Amino acid sequence: MALLFLEAIGPEGERLALEAGRLTEIPVGFDSEFNTATFDSDELDAAELEGVVFDALGGIDPDWRSHLREAD
Repeated sequence: MALLFLEAIGPEGERLALEAGRLTEIPVGFDSEFNTATFDSDELDAAELEGVVFDALGGIDPDWRSHLREAD
């Protein structure tokens, strides 16, 4: 099981995260209190999950890093 936490730092963060989850079919939840998206995969390890999500985000918006970053 792998989890990936991304913090929304720009106005499109939530939309991009949810769209990446839809495209990859990886469950994602968004916590508006903490501005954090959580991707959850039982099939992928942490590195694979990160790669798949980051690739999807890059396809949606090449400037996605202006809206999301890995949460601490």
